[in-house]
Amino acid sequence: MSLKKITSLTMMLTMIMMTYTGIILFITPPGRIAHWTQWKMLGMTKEQFAEVHSSFMVLFILATVLHVYYNWKPLVSYMKNKAKQVIVFTKEMLVASILVLVFLIGTLYEISPFSNFHIFGDEFKESWEKEYGAPPYAHAELSSLREFTKKLNYDLEKSEAILHDNGIEYELGQSLGDIAKDNGKSPKEIYDLLRIKLEVNEPNQVKRVSGLGKKSIKSVAETMDISTEELITKLRTLGIEAKADDKFREVVEKYDQSPSDVVKALGYRH
Repeated sequence: MSLKKITSLTMMLTMIMMTYTGIILFITPPGRIAHWTQWKMLGMTKEQFAEVHSSFMVLFILATVLHVYYNWKPLVSYMKNKAKQVIVFTKEMLVASILVLVFLIGTLYEISPFSNFHIFGDEFKESWEKEYGAPPYAHAELSSLREFTKKLNYDLEKSEAILHDNGIEYELGQSLGDIAKDNGKSPKEIYDLLRIKLEVNEPNQVKRVSGLGKKSIKSVAETMDISTEELITKLRTLGIEAKADDKFREVVEKYDQSPSDVVKALGYRH
C-alpha cells in the first residue's frame, strides 16, 4: 500500500464530508430552535453534525500536513522563477494571497456578495422559526417543570394534571428537555400541551419576540406580524433610525438601549 495515495484519498473523502456537514450546518435552525424542537436530519442532531464536522476537520488538517510533506518538491517548484530561484511571492502566490484576503476582508466587513451570502444564510435559519416556532424564553428546555410553569405564570397543579392526562411521565426536578426525551417528544410538544390548555389570549397580545441576536429589522417585523415599514416607524418614535436589513440588536444598542427594553416599549413580550 502507498501511504502517499492513502493521504490523497483521505483528503478527498474528508473534504467531501466537511463540505456536506458544512452545508448542513449552514442551513440548520438556530440552536434555540434545534434544541426546542429536537431537530434532526437523517437521524442526526445539530450537535452531532457539528461534532462530525470538527472531527473531520482534524483529520483533514493531519492529511494536509502529510500531503504537504509528500508533495514538498512540487509545492516548492510553484514558488520558483524561470531561473529556478525560490521566490515566495511569485505571481501565482500573489494571486492566491489576494484571493484569500478578498474573502477574508469581504466577510469581516460584510461587503457584497459575501454579505449577501450570510444574509441568505441568516434568513434561511430564521425560516425554521416560522415553521416550528420559538421557545417562550432562552434555554427554556433546560428549566425544570416547576421553573418553567413559574416563568410562564402557569398553574403548577393544572400543568401536572394536563401532563398526567396525556400520559406524560416526569419528575418535578427534571428539565423540560429530559421530560420530553423520556416520553419521545420534543420540549415544544410539551409546551404546546400546556399552552393550549392554560394560556389565555389577551387583547393585542402577540407571540414572544426571541432570538434577537442575529435577526434583521425585517425579520423582527415578521415575527411581530407587522410590516417592516411599520416597525421602522415605531422605532423612529423611540428615537431609533433603522433600515430593513439592519441587525435589530446592533441598531438598538447603537442608541444605548437594550433589545428587550425596546421590545417592551413597542408593546410586545420578550
